[in-house]
Amino acid sequence: MENKESPLRKYRRQPKLYITLPSNGKWYNETILADGTFSDLAVFSMTASDEILFKTPDALINGEATAKNISSCIPAVIDPWKIKTLDLDAILIAIRMATYGSEMNVTHKCTKCQHENGYEIALQKYLDFFSQCTFESKLTFDNFTLWLEPLSYKRWTELQKLQTSYQRALNLNVGKIATEEDKQEYIQELIDNINVTVAKSVLEQVTKIEVDGETETDQQEIYDFLENQDAALFNEVKKLIERNTKAWQLPSEKVKCVECDAENKIRISLDTSDFFGQG
Repeated sequence: MENKESPLRKYRRQPKLYITLPSNGKWYNETILADGTFSDLAVFSMTASDEILFKTPDALINGEATAKNISSCIPAVIDPWKIKTLDLDAILIAIRMATYGSEMNVTHKCTKCQHENGYEIALQKYLDFFSQCTFESKLTFDNFTLWLEPLSYKRWTELQKLQTSYQRALNLNVGKIATEEDKQEYIQELIDNINVTVAKSVLEQVTKIEVDGETETDQQEIYDFLENQDAALFNEVKKLIERNTKAWQLPSEKVKCVECDAENKIRISLDTSDFFGQG
């Protein structure tokens, strides 16, 4: 019997756009990106299953929804969990553009007259913005030179889950503790855990330290060293991370209220539950 090609094949998903990762593939290899290629990556629209994942609370919390959607919509990304957070926003914007188009409808209440306005935001400008950003990866402090990398999506998700669990415990359990002494002890323990998580998100971005002509790349050695150093070095690392975060933050949009003509500034949120909530 002759094998006949299905007439549906020509209607299968096709790439809607192509993107170059803002990191220019600096921290990737063939196990993360197919052929180690970071440019002209084909971006497909989401399937119905992909959309459902973004409406599944558990999948959103543990990062599974985002990871699976990246694999589905950008097949060249072999291991989405190892994608650096630096590239994540551009990837999510590209997936949304491929699925719903290059415009995004947002609403904003005027700060002057409280009228709720609707605006249409062009998303391509954000991809253009990321393509111009640079990541400051080198820090010199006294006789130390430190190199930093953004966290992987996997590690960032793990730390976010930890911090969220501590915050939730703080909100839910404190009122159930009988004595004031036990309550204060419990609160302090949770605050200490939150502070440790924040410190990890900073210190784990340092991947190499050079001093006295020698170089250390062992992550545990680096972490232990920084954790037990003077606060001044930690604060310098934290400042560098904050500068990078600010430099890569989506720019705000200037908009006018149709009711009172007042100028407002808005910034779109890339929280996946909202960003992919509607077309």
